Amino acid sequence: MQIGVLDSGIGGLNVLASLIKHRCGEKYLYLADTRNLPYGDKSREELREIALAGVRKLIEAGANLLVLGCNTLSISALDYLRKRVELPLFGLSPRPELLSGKSLMMVTPATALSLPRIEPNVSLLTPARLASLIESDYPNQRRIKEYLTPLLLPYADCESLYLGCSHYLYAKETIRSLLPRAKMQDGCDRLAALVRAVLPPSQPKSAEVDF
Repeated sequence: MQIGVLDSGIGGLNVLASLIKHRCGEKYLYLADTRNLPYGDKSREELREIALAGVRKLIEAGANLLVLGCNTLSISALDYLRKRVELPLFGLSPRPELLSGKSLMMVTPATALSLPRIEPNVSLLTPARLASLIESDYPNQRRIKEYLTPLLLPYADCESLYLGCSHYLYAKETIRSLLPRAKMQDGCDRLAALVRAVLPPSQPKSAEVDF
């Protein structure tokens, strides 16, 4: 089984790590589409074209199962792709219904436009520059913290937090320092478990990754 993973950069590596942890495959093909980074400021039409071009590259490279390691691509293009690609296709989509209590969802602007109905207990934050800052600065957190501090200040008492962009996971420690009460969720392990559930029983001892 060769699993292709598509993201705009390093964010999808968090999804890749979960797929490997759940022993989903023996070989992974990872496409970091940094030319189009960030995805979060693009229209749905642009995202669909980007996603289709990306998965076609992965198929040409030998992938026989596809994973979108990006919430923005998934929520904007997953259904579109499933009508055009015959291979099994999975996506990392935000799950606001999993939040309880006073909650916050952090997503890109493009993801926010396509979210389902949000309950009154859930606030929405769209830090437009965060994915690009992480891509350029990680592991340095200084500029990331300077950017996030004023944005997260109004949510200091939130109890539950959903990181709705795979890039945001690289800022988890900074976010935790600013929102110490919040229980974090991100969806990567849940996605990997879904992929594992449709695959034949196997226990690959190692994983090869081509970037």
